[in-house]
Amino acid sequence: MKKMRKVAILLAAVLMATVLGGCGSFDASGYIKALLDNSYKNDSAAFVEQKIGTAEEASELYETGIDTALKSLTAQGQFSDELKNEFEAVVKDIYKSVKYTVGEATKKDDGSYEVEVKYQKMKIFSAAMDKYTEALQAYSDEMAEKAGNGGEVPSDEELNEASYQMLKDAIKESLGSVEYEDEASTTVHVELKNRVYAPNEDDVYNLERLMFDIEAVTDAK
Repeated sequence: MKKMRKVAILLAAVLMATVLGGCGSFDASGYIKALLDNSYKNDSAAFVEQKIGTAEEASELYETGIDTALKSLTAQGQFSDELKNEFEAVVKDIYKSVKYTVGEATKKDDGSYEVEVKYQKMKIFSAAMDKYTEALQAYSDEMAEKAGNGGEVPSDEELNEASYQMLKDAIKESLGSVEYEDEASTTVHVELKNRVYAPNEDDVYNLERLMFDIEAVTDAK
């Protein structure tokens, strides 16, 4: 499985950061919160109010992020449209459950800002991968026994569908009893380049890794 990389915020930062430095006050804290709320909570109110983009653009960025996360989780595997829709719903529920609080912004001498973001890491994927591995082993044993008894073995397409169904179910089940680590904090830098404010890409990527136990997915690759 590929590393989950949230592109919705990155796209917002690169394409939609239209607030110009020196043209009135800039609320860096509110700006970061608007991007996070749109990308994780599907809440575009502040995104539109701060003129980061339109409601349509906010929706497109959110859906792009969901699609990218799904492709990362499933290594861009092929499965039915029905299962894809179910999987997307689970990913959206995961993002809605993320816990973060955007703190105050500190302006630096170069015009950039440092914004504190407090978060509680969601321990969703480690539990899900354990459940998935167990279910996959049980299914493999069942199919091996069936084949050994002369039974009809599912096609590759059917096996693939079953595998992703088990993965989706494991993640959904883990979400129902998800645990969070104690609150911690990190800093997101809002940089001023060519009179345009945008979050530091590495900080955004790091925040994503801090809010989810993504290493459980990448280690299972």
